[in-house]
Amino acid sequence: MAQRVRRVVFIAGMFPLPVLGLLSAATVIMIAQLRGPREALQDCALALALLATIALLVGMNMPLLVGWATMSWLVWTGLGTLQGRFGSLQLTVQVAVIVGLVALLLTLFLPGDITAFWVATLEQLYKDFAVEGVKIEADIRAQADVMSGVVAAGTLAASLLALSLANSWAAALTAGDYGAQFRRFRLGFVIGALAAVAGLAEWLGVPTHGVLLVFGVAFSFQGMAVLAWWADVLGWPRGWGVGLCILLILIPNLLIIGLALFCAIGFIDNWYSLRRKTA
Repeated sequence: MAQRVRRVVFIAGMFPLPVLGLLSAATVIMIAQLRGPREALQDCALALALLATIALLVGMNMPLLVGWATMSWLVWTGLGTLQGRFGSLQLTVQVAVIVGLVALLLTLFLPGDITAFWVATLEQLYKDFAVEGVKIEADIRAQADVMSGVVAAGTLAASLLALSLANSWAAALTAGDYGAQFRRFRLGFVIGALAAVAGLAEWLGVPTHGVLLVFGVAFSFQGMAVLAWWADVLGWPRGWGVGLCILLILIPNLLIIGLALFCAIGFIDNWYSLRRKTA
């Protein structure tokens, strides 16, 4: 009982915090993976009640926070359940990518003009920044056209990070080897073909609403797997990944270049394996 209480408090307490919310996500995924979806959903229901109480006490937007938490925890429970039932990182990530693509597609059928919604949202956001003394010059219309893709890609990126963290925790508890599974990861030809079609559509000037950002996140994950494979083959020292992450975070321009490079490596590897020993 005490263990469940600690889990619930941790899940609810970490969720609204920037960056630390990944710990909440990873905890939900790990519980679903190791203990099954029923226990994960029970923990999430209790955490939801606690989160609603906290929101009321501190004056946060309770309906918005609870709605976002409900949707997020359901997705994370699903990812953990898939990983626990099939033990396949490839399948779990493939499903996560497809869900992200479907969610982006569904925004096109929502009532009203989704682009107009994002234009109004960005205009208000930039006005708030201007009040704080931060003036941003941007093509709001162009940004609004891809904002749905930005949200979908950001959600996918956070989910993949949380999934990796949860799998690492689970492997430590079960004497598994998540590293080996990650180093073998690839998205497969179906998602590769969809990405190629989306790229062709973008080149032809067909509105894609930022779908390439979703594929970019997915193939960046595979690119990191390629790097991890070569690091293992070449015997790089432990902790190189942490050092690389710190470097990318500290240098924003390097982060953008790094992600683009990882994406390119992942896409190439998906069609022509870059994980081949030369000796």
